[in-house]
Amino acid sequence: MKLDIYKGFDKEFLLKIDKEPLVSLEISQRLNVLKYDKKIRKTLQLGLLSMEEDDHNWITYEEYSLIRTQVESMIDDDELEVTIIKNNLYPEYYPIHFEINDELYESILSLYEEENNEDITIECKNFENIYSGIYLSPTKRIYGAFYNYENDSTKISVQDFYSSNIQPINSKENGFVISSNRDAKSYIDILEQLKIEKPKIVSLAKAKGQISRLIEKSIKAFCIYNNIQLTYYHEELVVSKELNNELIDIAKNDIKIPNFEKFRDIPFYRDPDINKEIVNISQGKIISDIIKQAENAYDDETGNHYRDIFITASTGAGKSVMFQIPAVYLAKKYNKLTIIIEPVKALMQDQKEQLISRGYNRVETFNSDLITQVEKERVLNRVKNGEVDLLYMSPETLLAYSIDTIIGDREIGLMIIDEAHIVTTWGFGFRPDYWYLGTYINRLRHQIQTYKHKKQKIHHFPLCAFTATAINGGVDDSVSETIISLYMTSNPIKYIGKIKREDIDFKINVKSIEKLSTPEYENKKADDLSCFLNDSFRKNEKSIVYFPYATHAKNAYNKTKAFSNLIVDNSKIGQYTGRNTEEVSTDLFNKSKQEVFEKFRNNQINAVYATKAFGMGIDVNDINNVYHYAVSGNLSDYIQEIGRVARKKGMNGVAYLDYYSNDMMFMQRLFGMSQIKQWQIMKVLSGIYDIYKSKNRRNFLISPQAFTYIFQGKAIDDNKNINKLKTCLMMLERDINDKNTFDVIITRPQSVFTKAFVVIDSKHRNEVLTSKYEKYFEYEAKGRSNMHEQVYKKDITVSDVGDIYSLDLKGIWEDFYQNLSFPQFKYWYFNTQSRSEDKVEIMPEVRGFVFPRQRIIIKSHRGIKISEIRNFIIQDMENINNKLYEEFGNKYFTIEEFSNLLATFENIGKTKANLIANSLFDIVDPNRKCIKYRRDDSKGVTEYCLKTGIFGEIMKSPINKSSIIRKMLSCDEELYSSYINMDTSSSGATDLNTIALKLLSIFDYITYEITGGEEPEIFIRLNDPEKIKKIVQGSVRYTNDYVTKAKQKHERDVEILKKFFLDLKTKEERWNYVEDYFLGENVLEKYNSSDEYEILDLQSTVDIETSFSLVNYTKWKDIKMFMEESYIPILKELSKNNIPLAEYLSTIVKGFKWNNDIIMSWPSKNTIIFSQDVSDEVINECDKLGIKSYRIYEIEYADLKERLL
Repeated sequence: MKLDIYKGFDKEFLLKIDKEPLVSLEISQRLNVLKYDKKIRKTLQLGLLSMEEDDHNWITYEEYSLIRTQVESMIDDDELEVTIIKNNLYPEYYPIHFEINDELYESILSLYEEENNEDITIECKNFENIYSGIYLSPTKRIYGAFYNYENDSTKISVQDFYSSNIQPINSKENGFVISSNRDAKSYIDILEQLKIEKPKIVSLAKAKGQISRLIEKSIKAFCIYNNIQLTYYHEELVVSKELNNELIDIAKNDIKIPNFEKFRDIPFYRDPDINKEIVNISQGKIISDIIKQAENAYDDETGNHYRDIFITASTGAGKSVMFQIPAVYLAKKYNKLTIIIEPVKALMQDQKEQLISRGYNRVETFNSDLITQVEKERVLNRVKNGEVDLLYMSPETLLAYSIDTIIGDREIGLMIIDEAHIVTTWGFGFRPDYWYLGTYINRLRHQIQTYKHKKQKIHHFPLCAFTATAINGGVDDSVSETIISLYMTSNPIKYIGKIKREDIDFKINVKSIEKLSTPEYENKKADDLSCFLNDSFRKNEKSIVYFPYATHAKNAYNKTKAFSNLIVDNSKIGQYTGRNTEEVSTDLFNKSKQEVFEKFRNNQINAVYATKAFGMGIDVNDINNVYHYAVSGNLSDYIQEIGRVARKKGMNGVAYLDYYSNDMMFMQRLFGMSQIKQWQIMKVLSGIYDIYKSKNRRNFLISPQAFTYIFQGKAIDDNKNINKLKTCLMMLERDINDKNTFDVIITRPQSVFTKAFVVIDSKHRNEVLTSKYEKYFEYEAKGRSNMHEQVYKKDITVSDVGDIYSLDLKGIWEDFYQNLSFPQFKYWYFNTQSRSEDKVEIMPEVRGFVFPRQRIIIKSHRGIKISEIRNFIIQDMENINNKLYEEFGNKYFTIEEFSNLLATFENIGKTKANLIANSLFDIVDPNRKCIKYRRDDSKGVTEYCLKTGIFGEIMKSPINKSSIIRKMLSCDEELYSSYINMDTSSSGATDLNTIALKLLSIFDYITYEITGGEEPEIFIRLNDPEKIKKIVQGSVRYTNDYVTKAKQKHERDVEILKKFFLDLKTKEERWNYVEDYFLGENVLEKYNSSDEYEILDLQSTVDIETSFSLVNYTKWKDIKMFMEESYIPILKELSKNNIPLAEYLSTIVKGFKWNNDIIMSWPSKNTIIFSQDVSDEVINECDKLGIKSYRIYEIEYADLKERLL
């Protein structure tokens, strides 16, 4: 029996199939999923059951989606051979071959994009059952994406119908240029354009990734099918042509660049993918290119065809000039607005003030420094009234507002992303909104045109990305990553600037390659810093001193702690960091920074103690030296930082570093602080799936606070952990969707899908519900009336003044308060007691009659009654407390040792043990009342110690004192729901409730959500909950590739920097190395020395005191409790293959750099199994040390067995 499934084909194609269909149906019935019903499903099921051994039938993919379960059963039970035949002219989105009117399209779209969609029609539900997404192209053609069920099966073969085996021609001329670095929806637009223009040649610019490979195959198949020749895209930069006098006039007379005579020539690589040939390109040529692409974007008659521009140019190349002049030109000629996204507020302010000081006043900054609403309104009114041509913003500010709120009826002429390298570097770390920036811009430029939102504007403007440091090509290709992340047009113009700076020399003094004790290290570093500064002061030189942390800069300036022996003249030094370490007011902090900056620029001080926030884009052109106390980033960051020196023509500068082996610990620590771990990814995904199950719908909102316990950090200050959650969600979305080639999960962290809850005073109910806000209220539940609640074992009676209603805050904001950002609007709605002079009254006519509430929903796990949970967790805490004191007493221990101890408890697996161990101390004892800790840099770990005997009481305190926990005692169900008063007289009560709920979550007793409050919520859609279920339940193995890549990149970055500092000696060697690095070469391999490695004997170097020995265990199954759940199948395979039990789990090897990555080891056999995240460099390094190593999911069992036996 054979069954062919045709995916993505139209009626005409299906009519020509020469095989018998599985059942007799009209083609329109097969394709029109809106009309699917039980009768059609039954007919298909009967047809399937009626198949005989020699039958070879066909169905559509739409029909297969109805009977998928039966098909899979017959594959297993009856050896049915199934082949899916794809219409590979389309990558994942296929034309819809039945009518969908505007209103139905709007309803279907709301299924995928909105939280509240309870009233779903049968037609909408049918569509959602078959398609994972819908897309309306610019030509008004509707496309749908399937669920790609074949990805879950190894027994279904998949074939492309159209050949993609095309031989590209050799041509120096480019035809119709297409890049495969697109998402599938954007490629549909290109495909329709191809059909209209019918070019003779298509030039393909290749990119990485699964979707890119599918798009590439689609392009090739399309070319063959339409008899179009294909060539690979190739572009060289050309020498600049004659300059435009109009641009020179703007430079001289509008923005009045000091001493301007002509545009400078900047060295770029002619073709950086091929060679290192340099060509000089005028700033004027680049400015002309930007203007040309902007004008192309405005040209409706030619289809608004334009290219984005990506520019890397060394610091001092005049990047700001290259976007300021186009901005002025486009404003003067077309009244267009240019938006500049900058990472640092000081940089925005500096550029604004420079322009104003030269007489150009049509510039503004819009960021959090605008404290009062009056200031914000003044700026926004200037923008909307056409009085501003250049608007500087942070990504967070841009994402917080609707674009109409910011610009009104103005049109965006150009958008600039300055310091674009941080889109991918900071987006992975502490500012995830940089990662979401591309999605926001893409929606601006490709707004979905729907029935309800016909007036929604599509903005046509080019995007220009500027940076001094981005890697072009190779394994760490940040140029391509940034282009993809920002959704830049399919073939952006790329200017890759010359990397080498002949005017910068290096003075790298290698002081110690062995680790020193912390006191000795700190003393030597302070002495070295004193020597450098005093020497530079004698020479009257200007220097930046970079520190890893703001606290270092503060302590150095105050000569405290590690800098107590620093001997320098503080009158010649200023302090400038991004963190308010003195905890002064924001206004005073910003003023002090600006004062330091002005003194430094005007030569009133000679040195600045800074973090990297100071150097980024700051315009001080006469800096002589950059001194690194220790590096904190990778080589790209280092080059960015040293690029601040010698920006004045004719100057030379020096990059200084007194290198100690200990220096690298700061880079390791900073990565550790931002690193997302695989178990955290799994815990977030599990939490999302729990909420899906409890809500029983694919679209829902999550409360970030309900997830922050997963990430290590103090219980009350959740901002950093919310950023980690955002990063986690984006990693999940991109990775799972990449692997399945359709949108399995969608997340939107910058959400305004907010529903509030209120009690309406019954005395004023009619007044409220007949006001202009009537339609935004909806009845939810009866208010409390003489209800009994237990407080400290006493029954009290409570009543609300009225009933509970939901309130559509989003609707009120959109209709009445668009002059505010949504976060501002929510702030003023909830903070009615504020006495601020810029206070905004929200709903003043009725606000005094409604009282905010939050809805809390708690779902217990494992069938436990809500009322029983308190006793269970108190018992757990007492057991943990007793075991901690019994095992460690007053000795120091690591988080890993604590986790292993927890894993020995009944019903606590390794993943749960990791979560408790990593979170418990920070949550219950954030101020270290009874937990002390120290850093052991020799092992690269933090150690903890119980300094008093009261840890058990501190641990239980939030549970015992929480008002929510007391209310739960009266609930004998598995689900608890309540509306709680937000007007708490003491924030401490709210904090205790938050801590208590986090503890219940950590101990895996509950999933909870709190909605309706001031904090933002996050929109989640699960297109395919079944796939998420399989990952969560462990039926499919899942490792997040973004987590793995981030860790592997960090390991490479460390080795690249060490080689740069230790192995290279001359200025020429170092700049050659840097150039190769930025042009994507594997510098670790290219500059690999032939030094012989000394074999490392693990058995003699393992630290038996701190390593976790398995000497008391005999079988693999005995150590299950110490392993993460995802590793349990590996234990079974090890046992099945008769592999001898490991000698150690957590293994500390003296002098070994990768101890934290060891899962298990056999030191007597010099053999290690690492986590899946380790890089190839680690595996290769181990091989050179004589250590056989494996990644845990890549174990060669026969090879391992032979080595161990």
